[in-house]
Amino acid sequence: MRGFSFRSLTFMLFIVFLVWSASFDTCIARRGKHWRPSRSNAASLANKKGKSHGNSHHRHHHGVSKPKTPPHKAPAPTPPAPKEKKPKPKPKPSPPQKGSTTFNVLDFGAKGNGKSDDTKAFQAAWAAACKVAASMLTVPAEYVFLVGPISFSGQYCKANIVFQLDGTIIAPTSSNAWGKGLLQWLEFTKLVGTTIQGKGTIDGSGSVWWQDYPFEDPIDNESELVIPLNNTVQQHPPMPIRNELKGKMPSVKPTALRFYGSFNVTVTGITIQNSPQCHLKFDNCAGVLVHDMRVSSPGDSPNTDGIHLQNSKDVLIHSTDLACGDDCVSIQTGCTNVYIHNVNCGPGHGISIGSLGKDGTKACVSKYHRTRCCYAWHNDRCQN
Repeated sequence: MRGFSFRSLTFMLFIVFLVWSASFDTCIARRGKHWRPSRSNAASLANKKGKSHGNSHHRHHHGVSKPKTPPHKAPAPTPPAPKEKKPKPKPKPSPPQKGSTTFNVLDFGAKGNGKSDDTKAFQAAWAAACKVAASMLTVPAEYVFLVGPISFSGQYCKANIVFQLDGTIIAPTSSNAWGKGLLQWLEFTKLVGTTIQGKGTIDGSGSVWWQDYPFEDPIDNESELVIPLNNTVQQHPPMPIRNELKGKMPSVKPTALRFYGSFNVTVTGITIQNSPQCHLKFDNCAGVLVHDMRVSSPGDSPNTDGIHLQNSKDVLIHSTDLACGDDCVSIQTGCTNVYIHNVNCGPGHGISIGSLGKDGTKACVSKYHRTRCCYAWHNDRCQN
């Protein structure tokens, strides 16, 4: 028994020693010394943390745990800021493309409202049409164009230009537009094969002239303007002046539509009304055709001849209504081979050959023919 007791005592002392050793190591760890858990304990601890924090890693610094900074990523390139869109300017009317043969005055800046001055637009359209043979300048219908004194010069123009008049052209009523007086308002000069046609109207706004000088004979001496056709027209031809304006229209009244020094010209379809003086005049022209057109002015409008011929030859006028305050057709010096028929005249003074041989000079009119001319109106019927 003693042996057994000794062995048992020895075994018990060994057990006590092991327990005491384990307690001593635990105390040392708690006093701040480094203590490293076993790998099995560390693995189990990591598994427990992974369930709540995923695969994140922690760094210990002064006893405080901070999350690890994620790796730096390059920022995505910033797209360029969109450019500010400037407001598109309103499209401006532009002249027709090269090769075109039709030129509309609206495309050259004409307004057609009856108030804005469209003179420059007409000049620009004519300059473009002038360069193209057999071209057409159009004045569209349903527009009213205010146009000042203008010359459609053709010295360097191509032949056979058509002036298609379907709208209305009106003359200015301010004395400022006329200066001290002009002999014509719309002038076509030195042209070949030109035609004015359409259903439009040329309105001379003549009432502002008639009320200032109701029955005074106008000065209509164009002898100083008659020049050879191969010469140039004077830039500043002498103009007869009779008085100061003083806010009134000048005493020299213009012809509404005048052709000068032109060959093979035609006027058809249009209406010319309320001209300050003559409505349609041909001077130094050869080959004139007027038909199916109309002149209209009050019977008491002074010196408003319908058609006036001077120094012109080979003239044919037919199928035309001429209502004016003076001669329906007046023929002056230098005219030959004039043929007139089917003309309705009234009100007006009929067809006259006059104002010849002024100041004792020699004047001639030859080969003049007329048939079926109407001299006056009575009860809406022509009286021969």
